[in-house]
Amino acid sequence: MIPFASGLGLILLGGLAAYGLDRRPVLADRVFQWIAVAGCLLALAPALSLLFGGGGGVGGPVDSIPAGPDALFGIDLLSAWFLPIVLGVGATIVAYGVPYLGPERGHRRVGLAHLVLAVLLVALSGVVTARTIVAFLASWEVMAVAAWLLVIFEHEKRDTWDAGMVYLVLTHACTLALIGMFAVWQGGHADWRFAQLARSASIGPVATGLVLTLGLVGFGIKAGAFPFHFWLPGAHAAAPSHVSALLSGIMLKVGIYGLCRMLALLGPPPAWWGWIVLLMGLASSVLGVLWALAQHDLKRLLAYHSVENIGIILMGLGLGALGTAYHQPTIALIGVAGALLHTLNHALFKSLLFLGAGVVVRETGHREIDRLGGLGRRIPRTALAFLVGSIAIVGLPPLNGFVSEWLIFRGLLGAGLASGGLRVAVVVAAGLALTGALALACFSKLFGVVFLGTPRDPSAGHRAPAESALIAPQAVLAACCIVIGVAPGWIAPPVARIAGLILPQPEGGAALGSLGSALPLSALAAVLLLLIGLGWSARQWTLARRPQRSSATWGCAYTRATGRMQYTASSYASPLLAAFGPMSGIQQVRTRASFHTRAIEPILDLLARPLWSRVVAAAVRLRPLQAGAMRWYLLYAILCLLGLLLYLQFAGLP
Repeated sequence: MIPFASGLGLILLGGLAAYGLDRRPVLADRVFQWIAVAGCLLALAPALSLLFGGGGGVGGPVDSIPAGPDALFGIDLLSAWFLPIVLGVGATIVAYGVPYLGPERGHRRVGLAHLVLAVLLVALSGVVTARTIVAFLASWEVMAVAAWLLVIFEHEKRDTWDAGMVYLVLTHACTLALIGMFAVWQGGHADWRFAQLARSASIGPVATGLVLTLGLVGFGIKAGAFPFHFWLPGAHAAAPSHVSALLSGIMLKVGIYGLCRMLALLGPPPAWWGWIVLLMGLASSVLGVLWALAQHDLKRLLAYHSVENIGIILMGLGLGALGTAYHQPTIALIGVAGALLHTLNHALFKSLLFLGAGVVVRETGHREIDRLGGLGRRIPRTALAFLVGSIAIVGLPPLNGFVSEWLIFRGLLGAGLASGGLRVAVVVAAGLALTGALALACFSKLFGVVFLGTPRDPSAGHRAPAESALIAPQAVLAACCIVIGVAPGWIAPPVARIAGLILPQPEGGAALGSLGSALPLSALAAVLLLLIGLGWSARQWTLARRPQRSSATWGCAYTRATGRMQYTASSYASPLLAAFGPMSGIQQVRTRASFHTRAIEPILDLLARPLWSRVVAAAVRLRPLQAGAMRWYLLYAILCLLGLLLYLQFAGLP
């Protein structure tokens, strides 16, 4: 634990140095970047040693790093799986964030933002390594407040402030649900360690159901799962792009970690909970990608894809819970292993996509997709990295998104061959396939409109030569996506071991075999891409040696082509969205002079905000109760006292 604690100390030291040296920006940026990245890598070393040094089977010889029975923090296999997500991806975000926020110096507190980012990384590390209820909740609350401060970085904008307030309300509702969960689970014991929670697993069916329900609500809000997702698009769009990458790639995974830790301590859940999680995952994935397809804002589109991918992860966890409840250990292990692997994969490719979106914002000055176009010529390296992330998130071979989705797909198809009620789960495989098809349509729209063609808006001109300073972190994340996709075998043993830790199963080789079956498809796709690349290179070489002739292209009766003659994102997605009707979250705005569509958030705009308006109206009507005469206050007190006396009388208390 010494390297881990030392690494976290370095991260905080880098943040304090950035804040203290804010008047010397060049020195402050360099000190923060190098010290914080070094701290992330140092703190990550024990987790990597535990993951890859403990043998290949489930329940290998090394399961945790000794930290003492009364330690507040410690690293076991589950923590070791999530620490690379927090600290490994976090290191690339730190390296990207320093040059990204460089243009903000002079009118914003960039040093303070770096310090809050360092605190957030340390708090996230504390959440996934906490060993007591108090340490967990303290780290959780620091994480929530630090993330809010980063979300409202541009607090003078009304949209940013509104998004920050929605996030603040939801994150504290999440904390209240977790406090209730621990209160029921802990049962009044003086021992607040997680080890005591594991010993208190047999707390009765009613209390167990309440713990599982409160845990699903609390951790589901933090993960951004449907129907608790509506804080996510606004917060991700409002925050700086590297913070959006951290929120989506890292912080959402803390909700998944909480569900995994709850299952590891509480034991196998009942079948009803598994069905709820599976259906929640199905709704999150299908609706998330559908609402993403309707977006006109680049970062909001990526945020809704986080809802989609959290849904895919929940499908795996729900399948694992059902496999255990219906005594199908192979299906259970494949489902949990797929969920764990997709958690890592989503952290990689979604962070990569948000970092690419940040370059687009720096290059053009806005996020409106329909005004973009032709950026592949201006920022070709970012376009290539964004293409890698797009292929990965769609789930196509040979990249990492395919491998984890293949695992979950195999588990769902295996459920169809099982006996009993578990067979119904095979229907969810159709939802997963629909999600993949809609994701393919969405990212073909996004990449084509943003990076291909010609600029649609001449005012979206070149802002700053941002790409050269921001490409290295994107290259690292893109390389990780390729390595896991092309060679998934090296990561299979730790995945299988941790899946066996969450829901103990006797068959540890099932996930290994399913991962192995993905390898031929990935290899075939890699060879195909290599042949396409060689063919393209040969064509370019041939064209370079051939004499070139230029002539005017027939303009179809137009004197010259303009950027407005291209497909927009809205027109590209319109046929698909029309097929889903009101579910797509599209509002049509018609006037005598124009017709356009507007993307809305159905849960927030059609349910949460109207409900909140009614609560505010009721509070206004009750406000006179606070300004009444003394006799009315005495009457309220007497009536309250009488009510309590009646309760004590009928409850049979002395």
